Amino acid sequence: MAFLFLAGMEATFSQKLIISGTVRDEATGELLVGATVKDSLSQTGVQTNAYGFFSLEIPSGDHPLTVSFVGYSPCYIADFTSLKYPLEVRLKQDYLLQEVTVKEDKMKTMPIGGLSMSMDKIKSMPALLGEVDVLKALSFTPGVSTGTEGSAGLYIRGGTPDQNLILLDEVPVYNVTHLGGFFSVFNPSSLKSVELYKGAFPARYGGRLASVIDLTMKDGNNQKFGGEVGIGILNQNLTLEGPIIGNKASFIVSGRISTLGLSSLLQPKKSSGYGETREYRFYDLNAKFNYPINKTDQIYFSVYNGFDHFTYSEWSANGGRETEAALGNNWGNTTATIRYSKVFSQKLFARFALLYSKYTSEMTNRFDDIKLNVDPVKLFRNTNAGVVDLGGKAQFDYFLNNRSTLKFGLDVTRHSFSPFVTESNYNDAPNDTKKDKLPATQLDLYIDAAIAITPTLRFDPGLRYSTYQVEDRTFLNPEPRLGLSWDLPANWTLKGGYTMMNQYVHLLTNNGFGFGYDAWLPSTAKVVPSRSNQISVGVYKTFPRPGLDLSVEVYTTKMKNLIDYPDGTNFTGLLAESWDDIVIKNGKGRVKGIEFMLSKKTGKFNGWFSYTLSKSERRFSEINDAAWFPMKYDRRHNLSITASYVLGKKWKLNTNFIYQTGHAVTLPESAFVTDDSGGPRFIYDKRNNGRMPAFHRLDLGASKSLVTPHKRKAELRLGLYNAYNRSNPLYLDLKTEQNLNSPTRIVIKQVSFLPILPYIGYTLKF
Repeated sequence: MAFLFLAGMEATFSQKLIISGTVRDEATGELLVGATVKDSLSQTGVQTNAYGFFSLEIPSGDHPLTVSFVGYSPCYIADFTSLKYPLEVRLKQDYLLQEVTVKEDKMKTMPIGGLSMSMDKIKSMPALLGEVDVLKALSFTPGVSTGTEGSAGLYIRGGTPDQNLILLDEVPVYNVTHLGGFFSVFNPSSLKSVELYKGAFPARYGGRLASVIDLTMKDGNNQKFGGEVGIGILNQNLTLEGPIIGNKASFIVSGRISTLGLSSLLQPKKSSGYGETREYRFYDLNAKFNYPINKTDQIYFSVYNGFDHFTYSEWSANGGRETEAALGNNWGNTTATIRYSKVFSQKLFARFALLYSKYTSEMTNRFDDIKLNVDPVKLFRNTNAGVVDLGGKAQFDYFLNNRSTLKFGLDVTRHSFSPFVTESNYNDAPNDTKKDKLPATQLDLYIDAAIAITPTLRFDPGLRYSTYQVEDRTFLNPEPRLGLSWDLPANWTLKGGYTMMNQYVHLLTNNGFGFGYDAWLPSTAKVVPSRSNQISVGVYKTFPRPGLDLSVEVYTTKMKNLIDYPDGTNFTGLLAESWDDIVIKNGKGRVKGIEFMLSKKTGKFNGWFSYTLSKSERRFSEINDAAWFPMKYDRRHNLSITASYVLGKKWKLNTNFIYQTGHAVTLPESAFVTDDSGGPRFIYDKRNNGRMPAFHRLDLGASKSLVTPHKRKAELRLGLYNAYNRSNPLYLDLKTEQNLNSPTRIVIKQVSFLPILPYIGYTLKF
């Protein structure tokens, strides 16, 4: 059932009516993004924007409207005589409808390379130790692959993780991994939607080369107080939401904490002897508040804070003397957004935002020497790298008519980079500190247009103009965008797209330690912005009767001004001050691929099959004699299957399978050994001249819907990660084989990490 709170319209001189308003979930008050509002007679329709707003022009008041969204009962509006501006439609969830008859129709409306995944689908997928992960769910879609076993970093259409723009409520998040990359920082309990763009990027996005991942947090239930508690093997989480002002303002707070920190309790220090300890912990906290000032104005405030702490230490205690040497790695993000949305008229919607983002990465080195009756010796060296962003955005959505929409606005950001700030008291230097910050200012203007030239032919041009000022250098770059969509007979659609993107930041990773210790730095006069140009073409087919969607996309990307590192580079201390002299510059990249996806979104059995054939290469004048070589995580073949089956009224079975060609690796050509060398010295000739073994894995999962004695809804999750115990490679261990104390050959041993792992989880909703 659906009902109307308020409605509105205004007549033009030609007797046409403009209907505008918002679409919400009846039970929670959440704004529904991508809901369809359609003229039932002409079948002309529009979709709600990121704030649930729509504007539709109909010929007259005798044209009834249909409002629909996947998983909800549709709403029919036939009488406009007593309705006032603006309209608010509330839809009621219908789970049976979601499973059997209604499917998402975003294949036609999303640009080529665009993908939207529901949080319900993501939460139902089997996962590592039962920890549902948004980014890993995306890795089962075409054109998206992962790094090593368990990694949450995404390599999208031949790009690297630092070339992905990842936004949480419109704020960039710089490091998106916990536990060194085993899962991401995004708590699924706090998220409403996730959208991936890997081609034909809308002009409102910029600053990265490979992809955009846009995540939106829930607004919170404005009808009643509730929440959920999740208990798992790795993490525990709690989510609370409810109204601040009934049927109006609401909040949501969601926290997650790791139980791995309890492992340190099993490694206590003793009064004498030797030992080692490992301590790891992390937490996430998401919060969002929203308040409708009136029918046309609304304020949102959202924050995120998360931090990882890892320490490895060796200690000894003997005869009243205690020593401890510790090495640590800590990193974390803080983001905040204040947004104000306003409906200026039935055709003009605007939103304004103030943004804050902070990322910190720290390496710590500590030595303590404590003796009885002697002053203790406490030495430390901490190296920090970070970036702080302060910015503002303004965007206007102008609904010219049912066939033409404009989005235009500007973004301004003040970056403050802190590359490798070091504090130490080693060598009697109590204040050996470099605290210089490197500021940069970015200003972007953009305009997106969506124009239906005919009922079947749509044209989506766009232009982004970016300026980036750092030190005494200013970069000016126009970025044209273009999308086309042509609906053909028999439910076929042809799409195409062209995108130019510039990236003004560069990621330096400390190869010597590497457990998340990295630094972001701006382009300089020596290291100019990277650039990419992508062309993509795709065909899409809908088979209504069996409920199948088919898509095939072909793309090619050219990149320039890429950077790489000389082998063994370690960006710490004084070495980092001249990073733009050390890195290898002016690299080129070329990527091409074809992506295939067949999906079923209706019925008790649903899921998808995806396959990607791709090739990603790099070329630098200083590497491999300027010859093209495969990018490290170039995976020629990438196949995945995701399926679920509803068994009865309570059980749901899920499975994932993934196969990826082994990524490129640099193997030695020979080894040099002398009596005093302390071990073999491997000699390398070509970069990325070998391949790791293929990666493949099967995951199985099952969930059961429960009702507690107190009538609370609950869910029990069981499953197996890596069900057939595949030994997937984490890295290769190189050694020399000896024969009568003389080395005879190089032996390469595969090191694996994650065997078959059962999991169990429980979620209670209240």
